[in-house]
Amino acid sequence: MAEVWPYPVIDPTKNQILLFVGRKGSGKSAAAREHFRAWPGADRLVIDINGDADPGEDLGATVLRGPLVELPPRRDERVPEVYRWIADPQQETFYEDVDRALGAGLFPRGRRVVMWVDEAGEAFRANRTGPNGRTWLHQSRHFNASGLLCCPRPKGIDPLALAQADRVLMFDVPHPLDRARLAEGIGISPARLEAVMDETRSRGPHWSTLYSAEEHRLYRVPPFELTA
Repeated sequence: MAEVWPYPVIDPTKNQILLFVGRKGSGKSAAAREHFRAWPGADRLVIDINGDADPGEDLGATVLRGPLVELPPRRDERVPEVYRWIADPQQETFYEDVDRALGAGLFPRGRRVVMWVDEAGEAFRANRTGPNGRTWLHQSRHFNASGLLCCPRPKGIDPLALAQADRVLMFDVPHPLDRARLAEGIGISPARLEAVMDETRSRGPHWSTLYSAEEHRLYRVPPFELTA
């Protein structure tokens, strides 16, 4: 079975991909937001696909619109910046624009960036991920680029997003096909994962089952404390 885990402090020196999965309202986006807000020592970029991934006014994020190919320079080289790029879904180039924005977080390689992609299924579509998205999933550790990816169902997302994730936080995932995809992607037997996820869900709202790839181990995570 899985034990309850006091959630570890993020190590800003390690490039990581965290995948948050769960139905609407289960707590995945709120958890990703808290990770984003607390991530130390890096520039932070929201890839805001639906226009509602707000990191919080207190962070003073610079809002960017239109095609994004590179991040603005820091105002003070010693102080990391926060950016929020808001996509325009009405543009015919929507998917290309999203992929270009991902590229803005990859280059230059020496700039440490963490990206929060709240609708990761639009940015990392199965069999249709763009070149920057593929590069990020394959080689994020070579680009100083970490990622917080959220999606309601893992079935439609690029399998690499699951296979390359350092941590997978599974909130309320009711569909059997999605659970099967998760089990296959992380290498845990479907029966075991189902049992752990069901017990976790019985704890109450916003609990999650965490898979740690480094340990190949499951944990239960209590709800994250949310900031205003």
